[in-house]
Amino acid sequence: MKLTVFLDKAQYLPGDTVKLTLNADAAGAEVTLTRLEQAVPCVCQWEGREICLSGLPEGCYGLTVTAAGGRWEGAFDIVHDRRSVTRYAFLSDFGPGDGNPEAVQWLRDLHFNAIQFYDWMYRHDALLPPADRFRDPLGREMDLSVIREKIAACKASGIRPIAYGAIYAAAKERFQTHPEWGMYTLDGQPMTFAGWLYYMNIARSCGWSDHILEEYRKAIAFGFSGIHMDTYGFPKQVWDSQHRPVDLAEEIPMLIDRAAAIVRREDPEGGVIFNAVNNWPMESVAQTGQDAVYIEVWPPNDRYRDLYTLIAQARRCSGKPVVLAAYLKPFLEPDQARAERAFRLCWAAIHASGGTQLVLGENRAVLRDSYYANYAPLRAEFLPVVQKYCDFIVRYGELTLENTGVDISRTASDGINEDVRFTGGDCVFSTDAQADTVWTILREEKHRLSLHLVNLRGNDDRWNAPKAQPVLTEHILLHLRLDRSVTGIYAASPDGDSLAPESLLFTWQDTPQGRIYTAELPPLAYWMTLWVLTEV
Repeated sequence: MKLTVFLDKAQYLPGDTVKLTLNADAAGAEVTLTRLEQAVPCVCQWEGREICLSGLPEGCYGLTVTAAGGRWEGAFDIVHDRRSVTRYAFLSDFGPGDGNPEAVQWLRDLHFNAIQFYDWMYRHDALLPPADRFRDPLGREMDLSVIREKIAACKASGIRPIAYGAIYAAAKERFQTHPEWGMYTLDGQPMTFAGWLYYMNIARSCGWSDHILEEYRKAIAFGFSGIHMDTYGFPKQVWDSQHRPVDLAEEIPMLIDRAAAIVRREDPEGGVIFNAVNNWPMESVAQTGQDAVYIEVWPPNDRYRDLYTLIAQARRCSGKPVVLAAYLKPFLEPDQARAERAFRLCWAAIHASGGTQLVLGENRAVLRDSYYANYAPLRAEFLPVVQKYCDFIVRYGELTLENTGVDISRTASDGINEDVRFTGGDCVFSTDAQADTVWTILREEKHRLSLHLVNLRGNDDRWNAPKAQPVLTEHILLHLRLDRSVTGIYAASPDGDSLAPESLLFTWQDTPQGRIYTAELPPLAYWMTLWVLTEV
């Protein structure tokens, strides 16, 4: 029987016990913990099929369990505040019979610490239903008891359940009752979305803002831990009922801050996430009280480099976690293998750039468009790959999501820059994610240099397109001009048999321009992370 291990939570807080449940007797099992390349001692207690780990500080951990059934690898992290890292997934099935906790368990195993409950509500302008059984605005049969069950399952698993709530959408009946709350076109016509939702005026001076904030409060009192404040990306400037201009880029930040204050009064650990569609209005909302910068990505942000740019800008402006809602339309096509390759490269691009991706969720599925109920279940044979990619970003979170280093990609490498060079592999290297190249991202900290290699060989540079198998690239040489003592060079990848780091052999040569270190890298399939440790 193959050894399988389950963690009881998606994420842990200081003082929590990390509980592992094995599919076999835990007696005699060996547990190994690492932080990057360093082994970490821990206190273990065995009882039946359970192993409990305690006394661990904050950090990102690699976890290996060896028992009679074989060897199992995983990861977990311990944070002081769940809002400090946002790994975001979705749920969208809330009908009678959808209360199976398996959906939440799978997302827990993938380490998602926040889940958006998409279209859970009765109406956009009245979130909670008048009865447990109801139909949503599109006629889906819904069951409030199922929503309660999934909220409870999230909280038991260390996951924050986040309630979807558009900031300005209302049914026709609400608009007709309060036409003074509406948003209007220049010629005085009510502004609508998709022909059936009416845009409402979010300005502080308008009664709609108080109304929708009270709906958010009720959702938190019901049991949610946050509000996903959705927008549609349009309009940007409108007119109120008195034909006065309303600049939404000025009004939205005030609404976010008011919502955050209301949510946190109801739940001190709660928060809000605002959808800045295609990065608008980033400059206005970056410093608001939202938990993370959330960007729904659409054309013309079509290229891998665009993903990097969106994340870099958001991190620079906000200092907050960055989530990209990057839906993968290749899963609309019959060739699932090409879609799965698109997932791997997109996941690598976003996380190597320092963000996270909202794309996984309900029923072991991936999002292929913006209506989440239209998800695409993943093939069973691809699920272990997804697990490894999710384990990888948690285990090496210090090199991705929590990396505070300075990006030196275009100042240290490529063109006239020769501080960091890559040669060999019969390929071209780029720092801007060019098609048919190995894309390199470099960050420098005081004692560490981290490097990400994303393999775009054999493919174009469009992230939302089906992909061919990248050309396996071997015999890549890293040349590092660094006039400091290097104490170790390490490599890790989600694409091999093990997530464990590999210590690389390296040589050096002293030159009039400083010491140059050289190391040969392991074969590159999709994504590889390197880090170089130095003395001061």
